[in-house]
Amino acid sequence: MLESRFRSNITDKIQPTARFLVGIGITANMVTIAGFLLNVAAAICFGYGKLLASGILMLAGGSLDFVDGSIARARVIRDRSGALLDSVIDRYSEVALFIGAAVFFHLHGNILGLIMAVVTMSGSLLISYVRARAEGLQIECKVGLMQRPERIALLGSGLILDPLLGVLWGIPNLILLLAFGILALTTQWTAFHRLIYSFRELKRHPISE
Repeated sequence: MLESRFRSNITDKIQPTARFLVGIGITANMVTIAGFLLNVAAAICFGYGKLLASGILMLAGGSLDFVDGSIARARVIRDRSGALLDSVIDRYSEVALFIGAAVFFHLHGNILGLIMAVVTMSGSLLISYVRARAEGLQIECKVGLMQRPERIALLGSGLILDPLLGVLWGIPNLILLLAFGILALTTQWTAFHRLIYSFRELKRHPISE
């Protein structure tokens, strides 16, 4: 409910911008690809240890998720292929970011961070997969705590805050590790939550032969 209200408020605010972009020929697919490129750049910066730059690029790329959807809604003719492209590109963006995280933790000899990055990546992909599979079975599945906007906000904030405040703790990358610890637990829990929810919904609404 909170995410729905938040998205609704953001959509209302950027709808005039979306209509302007449509008017000058910008399509939702263009914005989707731009967001992907920003996330790839964020992943590269992450791997090289440029955490502040990575966080800024990641949040910028994530913000385009709202813009491409608004552009799609502002167009007179709806193109369902754009929704498919957006979903697939979002998964590629997340995988790129987690590969960047894995490279970063590996180069710094941080096995715990590497494990948490892999666990978080698997949880993030499972969240999307369970929803897609459930919706393929005619079950709407948008439940769960750690959905994509929350994941972007938490990891992006961790990347930005770690180099700014991490030195005060005396433990290298403590804030980033805390962010990944939260993500590792909550992404797996969200995927499991969606699985249980969808399973119960299918039991409640069986298909009659």
